Amino acid sequence: MFANELRLGNIVLEAGKPVALDVPKLISILKGNGSAFAPMPLTEDWLSGATYNDLEHEFTFPELSQWALDPEYKEIVFNGGYIATSAPVEYVHQLQNFFFVMTGEELELPVKAFQ
Repeated sequence: MFANELRLGNIVLEAGKPVALDVPKLISILKGNGSAFAPMPLTEDWLSGATYNDLEHEFTFPELSQWALDPEYKEIVFNGGYIATSAPVEYVHQLQNFFFVMTGEELELPVKAFQ
């Protein structure tokens, strides 16, 4: 996980527990003091706001009408076709960032449910 991947509100692990990044935490990481932080692996538990499509084997969000997440290959799919240049979406903050770029809105995830 690199500091330039992170935004306020991204969910990461701090000392093994999920936290949403606030200003002090983000500044600490930017200053190189991020050893207590790690990326939060993206699991199906974190996709509570998504709908699983059994036919396509993908998770979809209503706000991302033509986009889906393929959990097996950890790739974002557009209208059923893979994006050749996509990087794997393995962590919660990567999904949050993609969602924000595509919708301009924050992806609300239940951090408290995982603490």
